[in-house]
Amino acid sequence: MITNAKKNRLFSTFFLVFFASISLTSCWHKTNTGPQIMAFDIDRDGKQILALFEKEWDWLIPGDRSTYSPEVMLAYRAPHGDPTYAGRMNLSVLREGDQLVGFVAWYLKNSTLAFLNFVLVDPAFRGKRYAEKLVRHAMAAMTQKGVQKVTLVTRPWNKRARAVYDRMGYTQSGLDDDFVYFEYAL
Repeated sequence: MITNAKKNRLFSTFFLVFFASISLTSCWHKTNTGPQIMAFDIDRDGKQILALFEKEWDWLIPGDRSTYSPEVMLAYRAPHGDPTYAGRMNLSVLREGDQLVGFVAWYLKNSTLAFLNFVLVDPAFRGKRYAEKLVRHAMAAMTQKGVQKVTLVTRPWNKRARAVYDRMGYTQSGLDDDFVYFEYAL
């Protein structure tokens, strides 16, 4: 027969274990979430992406401001100034709280071919494989849209980016003075 004292001890032990497990789960979740990928929002992300463009222009764009407008890309979700491409750029951001960690931008060239236009991680967050995380996110979205092949270009001297694409299984398909060309079959 279980006495009231034993019932009280069992009840107290159960609640102690229950609340301790909730507390530990909450602490684990808070410390292990890390940066999150989310859809681009121009009001939240626009200024921070433009600031990254300013810092990293030479890695991203051949030429000067007269040849490319990141403002147009963000405002119209277009890979370039051609209005027929408005709304075709897919953008996702990696954020840690209020801080933009990086972003990825891509668009469909046709129903089975995508071009990975930009992958950029803030210098303060590099070395943590966030670029790879962004590329994998974009590739998953491309696969859902029926893409069979991804192409991209990067600068020959951008060794970090080249290492990411090599590690992910991209194949170098060309090289010139300005760019290294990569492709990947999904």
